[in-house]
Amino acid sequence: MVRITLETMVDLVKKELRGVHSWVTTVAALVALGFSCYNFAHQLEDDPRPDATLPVMLKMTRDGGGVSVFVQPTVFTRFNTPEAELFTDVRLRLRHGTGAVPEPNFYWLRNVKWFVDHGNPTKDIRFDVTWEFESDPGPFTITQALPRQPYIQFRTNDWKLAPGPYQGALTFMRQSAATPIERPFCLVLSATDVTDLSADPGWYEFRTDVPGKKQGGCYSRYG
Repeated sequence: MVRITLETMVDLVKKELRGVHSWVTTVAALVALGFSCYNFAHQLEDDPRPDATLPVMLKMTRDGGGVSVFVQPTVFTRFNTPEAELFTDVRLRLRHGTGAVPEPNFYWLRNVKWFVDHGNPTKDIRFDVTWEFESDPGPFTITQALPRQPYIQFRTNDWKLAPGPYQGALTFMRQSAATPIERPFCLVLSATDVTDLSADPGWYEFRTDVPGKKQGGCYSRYG
């Protein structure tokens, strides 16, 4: 006859409890993981995941004692979410490829709109097409139904124009904790470009898509 002592029974109960505890712990961990995945999925659904693209063209002009660069990016999202993304600032950087000149300090001067001046034709597109004030710089929101294309005038007072390649970037600052969106580009200025920009008050157009003038995808003078 097998005799079961009280001590043996206690050991058996302890083993059973340990097994139950392990099983409960595993289930609790799986439930917590499920909730985490659920919350993460909903965060992705709520995040508009904005994006930005650069235009094929930018304009430059000598502006009093400084230089203005006009650029019209497209800021958008492909996702229909209940949340909107707020952009607080847009920044422009341009650095000479060889470091021959100090990096200019650009600031967002204003948003503009371009129009044809029919009242004073000159037969020179650089004067017949001009810009005017549209709005002050400031935050803007985007949703899938409301992409933005601000035509931004950046200005600098300390750019010592020099020919050569420039490495640039347009950076979009976001209110959320997400990483800013940065879109790099390059610009090529010839000696003639520098001379004309320094002497002529008109604006000049630089493009990335002109056949025969595609310098590694960089913006180069058109016309």
